[in-house]
Amino acid sequence: MTQTLRNICHIAITELKRTLITRRGLISLTAFALVWLLLLAVVIRRAPMLIANGTAFGSMFKSESILSLAKWHVPEFGIFWIIALYLFPMFCLVFAADQTASDKTRGTLKLLTLHTSRTSIFFGRFIGLMLVQSLIIAVALLSTLVLATIREPSLLSASLNNSFYVWINLLIVIAPYTALMALISLVAKSGMQAVNYAAILWILFMVAVYWLSSRFPEAALLKGFIPGSQISELAQHYTWDSLSTALAPALQTLAFLTCGLILIHRIDL
Repeated sequence: MTQTLRNICHIAITELKRTLITRRGLISLTAFALVWLLLLAVVIRRAPMLIANGTAFGSMFKSESILSLAKWHVPEFGIFWIIALYLFPMFCLVFAADQTASDKTRGTLKLLTLHTSRTSIFFGRFIGLMLVQSLIIAVALLSTLVLATIREPSLLSASLNNSFYVWINLLIVIAPYTALMALISLVAKSGMQAVNYAAILWILFMVAVYWLSSRFPEAALLKGFIPGSQISELAQHYTWDSLSTALAPALQTLAFLTCGLILIHRIDL
């Protein structure tokens, strides 16, 4: 057990380094950085004005998500919260798609099993990508914190509190997406194929759930199996009460990781 944990930690750290120094990893990070800088300059920088206008809009259409933005102590983080809840899961599907697919296709995954267990590889890659994404979220939050404190230095303390709140909640949100891609990557031949598989599965499952719900109302509970099913509710939160929605993503993550662990021990590498 101790050796397995050491191997998992080693693989996770290796995954972190690989993302930060390899060409493919740097391209992904650069693409995200450019998108984020654009959002920062065009949208988040104008947060106070957007929230002021959005409050009237939210009252008109009775949108709880929009109305909740006015309750954030730091407007920049309110806008960040809404954007990040939808942006980071989409980024995660692409960024975490190739956890084992390419290595399996090239045969290098089989070589890795000569030095460590399949369990270590599976969990090491998953944890490594969660570490990378936690750093990306932290950097995005830091840029927003700097922007908010430049506008109003007295908001530093509130910005730090908001940053920690958003960071924890976003990690909970992206965990099932990362776990799902860890599972799909085991049957895909490339990262792009894994993304395609995820999109197809998501569409088919959503169509099936809505069709069943129209005939059997209790079938609407199946929506809880879809990663991100809690996001619309989560968007209305601005306090630690948001952790009440954490059960669904936690169970989803556990289910996907369990299925992936079983599958990696059964497939031919």
